[in-house]
Amino acid sequence: MRQKYIHGYLIVWLFSSFCNVTMAQSFTAGDIITLQVNDYSLIETNHAPVVLTMSGSVAGAPVSSASNSDMFLKLSSLVPGGTAREVTARISSGSVPQGTSLSVVAAPCTLTNSGGNLGNVVITPINLSSIDQNLIIGIGSCYTGTGYNDGYKLTYKWSPTNLPASYGLIQSTTSPVNITVVYTITAHNGN
Repeated sequence: MRQKYIHGYLIVWLFSSFCNVTMAQSFTAGDIITLQVNDYSLIETNHAPVVLTMSGSVAGAPVSSASNSDMFLKLSSLVPGGTAREVTARISSGSVPQGTSLSVVAAPCTLTNSGGNLGNVVITPINLSSIDQNLIIGIGSCYTGTGYNDGYKLTYKWSPTNLPASYGLIQSTTSPVNITVVYTITAHNGN
């Protein structure tokens, strides 16, 4: 009878030893996953019409300035670490009538649908010309939103310049003067 118990213990011991060996084994497999985010920049406006009309309503007073704040500038940007972009503005076609100036200034980006490093707007309005001028600087990786009123609100102002010296240069027009303003987002750090 004692031998029967020994055989029983031996079977239990072998079974438990075999199970422990089986449980101790593990197998793994793996593959290399390559991740890459490309450096890119995209720019667009909401295409709001900007119509500016200077007029007068008081006898003896100069013509009044006209302004419009319906246009928004939208951006998407991804930059390498530690670099930044700028947005510039210039007139690419048409001419501002003599005796007047056309300026633009950007308000800080709306925050509802945006994120990232949105940069800083140049707070002084720039007088538009055929030369690129900074409008927004220090832009990093960011997005401004895609809604109609998302992004940087642009305010255009058309006004007489150098009153009273150049006021005599202003002439009425029989048809509208069309001017194209181009906004450019630079490669990171101007490259």
